Amino acid sequence: MLKIFVSGLAYDSGQSGISDYIEHVAAELVQENEVVLFLMENDREIFPVEHPNLDIETIPNWLGFPVLNMIWHLLILPFRIRKMDVDCIFLPAGNRRLLSFYPNFTIVTFHDLSQFHISGKYDPWRMFYIKKIVPHFLKKAPSIMAISKNTKQDMLEFYDLPESQITINYNGYDSQLFQPEEQNQNNKILNKDYFLYLARIEHPGKNHLRLIKAYERLPFQIKDKYDLYLPGKVWSGGDVVVDYVENSPDIDRIHLPGFITSQQLPQLYRQASLYIFPSLYEGFGIPLIEAMASGVPAICSDTSSLPEIGGSAVVTFDPKDIDHIKNSIIKVINDDHKRKEMVEKGLERAKIFSWEKHAETILEEFENNI
Repeated sequence: MLKIFVSGLAYDSGQSGISDYIEHVAAELVQENEVVLFLMENDREIFPVEHPNLDIETIPNWLGFPVLNMIWHLLILPFRIRKMDVDCIFLPAGNRRLLSFYPNFTIVTFHDLSQFHISGKYDPWRMFYIKKIVPHFLKKAPSIMAISKNTKQDMLEFYDLPESQITINYNGYDSQLFQPEEQNQNNKILNKDYFLYLARIEHPGKNHLRLIKAYERLPFQIKDKYDLYLPGKVWSGGDVVVDYVENSPDIDRIHLPGFITSQQLPQLYRQASLYIFPSLYEGFGIPLIEAMASGVPAICSDTSSLPEIGGSAVVTFDPKDIDHIKNSIIKVINDDHKRKEMVEKGLERAKIFSWEKHAETILEEFENNI
């Protein structure tokens, strides 16, 4: 049994992909190992994982301010860990939080470098941190795990890291939660059928505007049958999307319900007629797997990791071409045979990915190096 330190200081109040990642990996690691998890005080109250092997320690909420959090994590936390009785260190958000030195053997998970591909994604200070500070301290990390081949390739290209330092370790999904069997048939999310895109409302990276414009261009008979459902918390730049929807001629058909809890997700996926993933760049794209595992046909951008993750189960489109998005929707929604084939392939494709496999790869790396 290992005693593993895990930093959860990028937990984002449980409302991001990083949050989902920390929850699932922690839940797997504690099954046969002791885990010391650091969280912000506020996040401790909502963290869903409980286990006798899990010891959660908190730091004050005033350290949650991004710059303070980054500096504390980088310069103070290594000394805290050095005084602790732990065998190894796991950093689940290496693209955001690293250590200035690594007092124990450390594995860093790195999610994406979308900032290098999407102009204006972050402010100049955060871009400086990502382009200059992160690679400097990342190169010191004993072991790095990239969540896709695409992310590994970006790290090799933009950070000039040695290939031997990086292991590809695909994300998983909750196979108990996301299944094709319909439950609560009478409890409808909407009174109409709908297309679904689940992502934080972040502009321009998540590309909601082009999807909305593609929806507006669809033939009336399709829009009359299918609404567009876009759950997600409004993040950086998201007000542009909200304002656009409020002035859209299809405002009654486009829904922005805000953040959706994990308990609501299975039903949300199962009742969707089509999952659309138009993001400009993704390090992995867990919702794509969740949709396929739920028995929903999925179409996605032909960029970044999405074609890699979706394989032959998905139809891809150019996310910057509104008409291409529109035509891809029409192509799939008007072809019953095509949708059935995509569902069958998607269910098989989803079986490749699991959090158990992901955690096993992490533990094997620890065991081989301690």
